[in-house]
Amino acid sequence: MIPVEPDKVRKACRGDSNAFSELFQERKDDIYKLAYTYVKNREDALAVLHDVVYKVFISLKKLKNPESFNTWLIRITVNCCIDHLKKSKKIVSFEIKYDNPEALERIADNSQDYEDLVSSIDLFDAIDKLSIEQRTVVVLKYYQDFTLLQVAEILACPVGTVKTRLNKALNYLRRELKEGYE
Repeated sequence: MIPVEPDKVRKACRGDSNAFSELFQERKDDIYKLAYTYVKNREDALAVLHDVVYKVFISLKKLKNPESFNTWLIRITVNCCIDHLKKSKKIVSFEIKYDNPEALERIADNSQDYEDLVSSIDLFDAIDKLSIEQRTVVVLKYYQDFTLLQVAEILACPVGTVKTRLNKALNYLRRELKEGYE
C-alpha cells in the first residue's frame, strides 16, 4: 500500500474532498484486492469497496493519528468484508475457473501442473473452513504481505494473539491438507 502522506490525510479530515479523493484513488486497488480475497467475486468486492468509501468518508474526522491512516483503512476494509459475508450468509469458496478446456487438458497432461492445481484448490477449500479470525490473519499475512506487527495493528489486538491465531490456522491447514493426501 502507498505510504501515508499525513498532510494529505489532515486535509481530508478537515473536509478537503480533493485530498480525500486522492487518498482513495491511490489505495482503491489494494482495497479491492483485499475485498476480493474475502468475497471471491467482482460484484461483491465492488459492493464492499463502496461500503468502505462510505464508512471512511463519514468517519474520517474521527481519525486521531493521520500516520495510521493505512492501518485504519485496512481495518475498516476487513470489517466491511466480514459484515458483507455475514449479511449474505454464504460461505464463499475460492474458485479457479477455466474457460479454456484445452488449457485444462494441458495441465492434466503435465502431472506436476495438475498436482499444483489440485493442491491449490485443496488449500483454498481449507482456508475457507477457518474461523473468520484465523482466515483474516492468514489473508493479511500471506495474501496481503503484512508483517505480524502490522496485522496486530490492523486488527487492534496484541501480536501474541495474532501469532496464536496464525499458529492455530497453520496447524489446521497442515492437518486438513495432510488428510486430503492420505
